[in-house]
Amino acid sequence: QGLPEPTLPDPEPEPPSPTREVRLSNLDKVFWPAEGYTKGDLVGYYRAIAPWLLPYLRERPVVLTRYPDGIEGKSFFQKDAPGFVPEWLRTERMWSEQARREIDYFICDDEPSLLYLANMAAIPLHIWASRVGTLEQPDWCVLDLDPKGAPFGDVIRLARALHRLCDEIGVPHYVKTSGSTGLHVLVPLGRQLTYEQSRSFGELLARVAVLREPEIATVTRAVHRREGKVYLDYVQNGHGRLIVAPFSVRPLPGAPVSMPLGWDEVKEGLDLRDYTIRSVPDLMQARGSDPLLPVLTERPDLLTALGALQERLAG
Repeated sequence: QGLPEPTLPDPEPEPPSPTREVRLSNLDKVFWPAEGYTKGDLVGYYRAIAPWLLPYLRERPVVLTRYPDGIEGKSFFQKDAPGFVPEWLRTERMWSEQARREIDYFICDDEPSLLYLANMAAIPLHIWASRVGTLEQPDWCVLDLDPKGAPFGDVIRLARALHRLCDEIGVPHYVKTSGSTGLHVLVPLGRQLTYEQSRSFGELLARVAVLREPEIATVTRAVHRREGKVYLDYVQNGHGRLIVAPFSVRPLPGAPVSMPLGWDEVKEGLDLRDYTIRSVPDLMQARGSDPLLPVLTERPDLLTALGALQERLAG
């Protein structure tokens, strides 16, 4: 029996070589007219937030929505990497059931790749829940708390109810703003479930939460039948379904960001407008750690949690 291999610290990332130079263009173009924020501001934000954002992008298919003329101009959705991207920008060819063909997905593993995508006027970055090597085993189950006209106070109340429920059944769980009007609650799965199982787990969580908060919560998809309640969307847990990446910018007035939060921040007075491309880099520097990061690595006891959920649904 030899001695175990020593654990070496992660090497410092190498600076991009000249062959990986990102040629930035049109940085003065205004992307957020009301605020005067430019494409340069977008690129600068993604450069500043890269150390926090990249852990969620690495090894994961990324889908872009591009706004070449800013948030008030035309936009287009892009899954398939175009032929003109540089050779060093990683892509992975994967079969798409929806498109019925193979697609070359972007994989954004490093800062030069991120800046290249930002220079393509990609404002929001959407990601899969699974990684390239384990495409059928998602890292998390997500519940999207979507108010669609319900008061934001009800979103907070429902998130707190989910927080208590997850504590009861013994699963770690994390929260971020959607960057739009709602919140995302994420439960780490540790790649122990398939997408179908993740969706069933999310449905159980959502239905127990609705039982506990029937006045403010619904799992009804049709907007006109929600009766002003917060929609608990568990359907996003599916193969190829996307979530806006943590720290991604949204193409909305104010340039809001999808911001990871601590549960102590999910309370009355939470204002989603506080988290923008102007504020978030400084907020993260002051915070010094990301409360959402463990969602990438934790492996909870899901069998026990499922049993506890089924008991609560039956009871």
